[in-house]
Amino acid sequence: MNITKISFKIKERLDGSKITEHYIDIKDHIESNKDLSSIALDHLLLHVKKNVPYYRANDFENLNHFPIVNKSIIRSNFTEFRAINFRERDLIKMTTSGSTGTPFTIYQDKNKKSRNYADALYFGNKGGYHLGNKLVYLKIWLKDKMHHSLQYKLQNISTIDVKNLTDAKIKKLIKEFKNKSHEVHSVLGYVSALEQIIRYCEKHHINDLHCKFSGVITMAEGLSSVTRGKLQKLFKCQVVSRYSNLENGIIAQQEIDSDDFLVNTASYFVEIFHPEHDEPIEDGYLGRIVLTDLYNFATPIIRYDTGDMGIKVKRDGKTFLTTVEGRKADIIFNTSGEITSTYIVPTTIWNYLEIEQFQLLQVGEKSYVFKINCPRGFTKEKQLVNEFKAHLGMDAEFKFIYVDGIPLLNSGKHRQTVNLHVKNSD
Repeated sequence: MNITKISFKIKERLDGSKITEHYIDIKDHIESNKDLSSIALDHLLLHVKKNVPYYRANDFENLNHFPIVNKSIIRSNFTEFRAINFRERDLIKMTTSGSTGTPFTIYQDKNKKSRNYADALYFGNKGGYHLGNKLVYLKIWLKDKMHHSLQYKLQNISTIDVKNLTDAKIKKLIKEFKNKSHEVHSVLGYVSALEQIIRYCEKHHINDLHCKFSGVITMAEGLSSVTRGKLQKLFKCQVVSRYSNLENGIIAQQEIDSDDFLVNTASYFVEIFHPEHDEPIEDGYLGRIVLTDLYNFATPIIRYDTGDMGIKVKRDGKTFLTTVEGRKADIIFNTSGEITSTYIVPTTIWNYLEIEQFQLLQVGEKSYVFKINCPRGFTKEKQLVNEFKAHLGMDAEFKFIYVDGIPLLNSGKHRQTVNLHVKNSD
């Protein structure tokens, strides 16, 4: 037994074996096609009608009577959404920047965290990751949000920060693959970061990473069929896209042999609503993805408008999303012509709570525009420019445009980056 599995056994013992119980339940639910969600849903609704102030005054008979909520509604009624039968010190705070750069926070109870861990193990297995594999995790890593480095070592996780994923860092990563070819690797990361690796390898005529990969799971950004094919060719393994968010967890994941996303009906109840009206629509039609989290009892998320669009279908007792249309932010290049992760925007704007809406536009090879909606006024232009120069290049030029609001996409989500500059191909 390797150190990762030993670490899990210790965690499992401290957790009271709940992770294993959840894992068995998830596997049984999805693979046996048993419809067990109604039991979990009834349990959740009884809980919120008794313990959650936002819902206690209403006599909702079933889920169909509950209202649609979103980040703005929960943020504005934060205290009312928190269950009164939990002590705050026993809860885990989860914070995401939100679709417009405004921080969004909820609480999760310990049972929900165990459920998320079990979800990650189950869907990780389906995507090729197995406990003990070397996990190459590409995302933005904030030092003040990270655990102690020993924890990542015990879990055999290699943390790759994509915020400044330069050619030199990609070269180093590829060298590490070759040096650790005796280990089985799995990859979890942003699509844009993996596309950078593809571009680097194509530019340098690298078609073999000299390492065994059991699976690549992409997240946070849409995965095109072209990129999926390139990843399969480069990593020589299966590649799937994961649909998830920080406030809930793993909602759905692509099947190995399909473009469709298998919905995690063991942990979530998914509905599709009309794009403009709060009315459910039939399966097979594009609409808003509305989610009920069956296992978060601390800040119950019921009929939550995720801001994404999708098409839901049912086949052979399983639920699938044949389309997931999230925010399609344009790729932004730095002044050296290298792709820069669009996640520099929410990560940086997190520090400016006075900004209600924000958009970054690239209008030239080295020219950028900030669109800012800040009703109370903004006095940190110089600081903001310096932070973005660190990401985009010290020779970057910026202009500020102050607006009363920034139009949303047809999907209902905010477009954080827009590239208006036509870049010539290599």
